[in-house]
Amino acid sequence: MHLDINVDIGEGFPFDESLLPWVSSASIACGGHAGNRTTMEETVRLCVKHRIRIGAHPSFPDRANFGRQPMAMDATELQLSLAQQIGHLEQICRSHQVALHYVKPHGALYNLAAFDDELAGVLCRAIIAGKRPLTLMGLSGSRLLTEAQRFGLPTLAEAFIDRRYQDDGTLVSRHQDNAILTEPTEIVTQLEHLAVKGQVQSQSGRLIPLRVDSLCLHGDDPEALNRAMLAHQYLTDLGFSIACD
Repeated sequence: MHLDINVDIGEGFPFDESLLPWVSSASIACGGHAGNRTTMEETVRLCVKHRIRIGAHPSFPDRANFGRQPMAMDATELQLSLAQQIGHLEQICRSHQVALHYVKPHGALYNLAAFDDELAGVLCRAIIAGKRPLTLMGLSGSRLLTEAQRFGLPTLAEAFIDRRYQDDGTLVSRHQDNAILTEPTEIVTQLEHLAVKGQVQSQSGRLIPLRVDSLCLHGDDPEALNRAMLAHQYLTDLGFSIACD
């Protein structure tokens, strides 16, 4: 058995390389909410060194709010921005003779596109515009994955190691104090539900079935390394190999 763990990196935090031995995929910030050519170059080099699958992590072009606030943008303008972000990282990957495999939106774009068909379509068209055979990674059970399939894009259904869920399968907003799982026992329980049972327990106690192709670990938290090591150890003890397809 194998299971992918992906981490969001290249966002300006100091522990990117220390996280990579514990994951199998990396979603690299490509200039929208964080990152620039220098950080993308360095992060791609680290992924090559550690043999990590590379994905693009585009967002609303909103560095001031780290891409976590919704933006009212013209669809054409947003599509162009997303295509440029993805293309920039793809160019860097090509220069290092490594493939860009998938696209995973960030922050507010991720959460809104999950249940907004129009925004999901903008993201899908941004990927298709580059004539790239890229996979779209998004929230398990979301409209984004349905739209991606309608556009002919392969998909990866993502679930979260360190986020609480609502009864409808969406993530609890980061604006709420209990949005992030912090206790190791909570994280282990969530890992067991996701990896073994294919479900997640919402904050009200409801069990929600989920397709799980990849588990996300956020790289923007001081405890990210400890959580990565905990998840890796727990899953390998269960008999999983931490690897992508």
